[in-house]
Amino acid sequence: MMTTSIRNQLSRSLIIALCVTMGALLVVINWGVGQISQEYILSRLKHDAESIVAALEQDPLSQSWQLSSRGASNVYQRALSGHYYLLSGPDIEIRSRSLWDYPVSFDRLTKGQENSFQMPGANDQHWLVWQQAFSKNDTLFTLTIIEDSAPLDALKWRYTLWAVLVVVLGAIALFFMQQWSLTRNFRYLDSVRKKIQAFRYSEEKPDLSGMPSELAPLADDIDKLLQQLKQRVSHSRNALGNLAHEIKRPLQRLQQLQDESEMEFGADIKGLLNDIQWLIQREMKRARIVGVSSPGRQTDLLVDLPPVINILGKLYPAVRIETDFSSEHILPQDRDDMLELIGNLLDNACKYAMSEVNLSTAVVDSQLMIRIRDDGKGLPQESIERLMLRGQRLDEREEGAGLGLSICSDIVESYRGRLTLENREPHGIEVTIGLPLR
Repeated sequence: MMTTSIRNQLSRSLIIALCVTMGALLVVINWGVGQISQEYILSRLKHDAESIVAALEQDPLSQSWQLSSRGASNVYQRALSGHYYLLSGPDIEIRSRSLWDYPVSFDRLTKGQENSFQMPGANDQHWLVWQQAFSKNDTLFTLTIIEDSAPLDALKWRYTLWAVLVVVLGAIALFFMQQWSLTRNFRYLDSVRKKIQAFRYSEEKPDLSGMPSELAPLADDIDKLLQQLKQRVSHSRNALGNLAHEIKRPLQRLQQLQDESEMEFGADIKGLLNDIQWLIQREMKRARIVGVSSPGRQTDLLVDLPPVINILGKLYPAVRIETDFSSEHILPQDRDDMLELIGNLLDNACKYAMSEVNLSTAVVDSQLMIRIRDDGKGLPQESIERLMLRGQRLDEREEGAGLGLSICSDIVESYRGRLTLENREPHGIEVTIGLPLR
């Protein structure tokens, strides 16, 4: 049988989640830093543009346009400094000294138009270009200002590499923290395993308290399952004890008769053998009622009871079994316990009924009430009072006595329910069981 490792599954999921999340984070960081640096350069270019536009003057005599000495920063005077401007107008083009003789030309814009873009520049520079069209003294100009963004791009990639390093180290730290946390919490499961293993060799119930909140439901279910297993073992021991107690006397008597005279007491020996056979058949019938064991499974009356009723119908063909289930037909109690309880009571009712047995359920005050009625002769009141006393039983072979209620009472008590037994009018017995739905 192939097994899967929770640790491997969680580790794989964490690695995938970290790769996707961190990759997306790096893309966002890189894009965000690029946008911030670009907006920073553009804002600086726009500021320089205002100074250049303000410094643009027209000579009163020659009517030619020129920039005053206060127009641009000194950075535009050094050759290929990474800061450039180009002012284009009708029959005029003013270039910054920093452009030197580098061949460059740009399209002219219409009035009020702005434009920005990136392009390769001189000496492997990476130019960020911003253009603006403006009018001065009814003359349309296009101002193009350029700045080399390569230094900022290099700084951006440097910080991006640092971010990658931090993200990778963080992912590795998260991975090892997860492995440490898994190892630490898996110790609880290992302690549960050891306690359950110890329970196999001891009657002491393991203490499963102190579990993490995520494991508390599992520990609670394991605790309930262990209680059910303990109850089932107790029921089995009681049944075997009853069988051993009942069969002991016939076997002892058989031994005595065999020692005295086989011929003289042949009829008695035959009767005792019949008694033994009857006891064996009774226990086998109980096993058939419960069917295949399914410990810990809930009881679905609509699914689990029809096979029991079918078996009883074959055992008692003269008796008709009527059922009336409420909408609440799924019980939280263990299936094997409920089938043994209801099956034994139905078998008892069928054995002493005249022609009809009725099984019905109803929900009353958060309890499921199960009623089993027969139309037999009933029992004397003193016999009913004896049966309801713990540990008391009637002779199961006497007419009208029925199966002992000790096992049924133990099952009902284990689920904090109640069981009552009373005579019906005009005749018959009614058994009522109240079980909590939660």
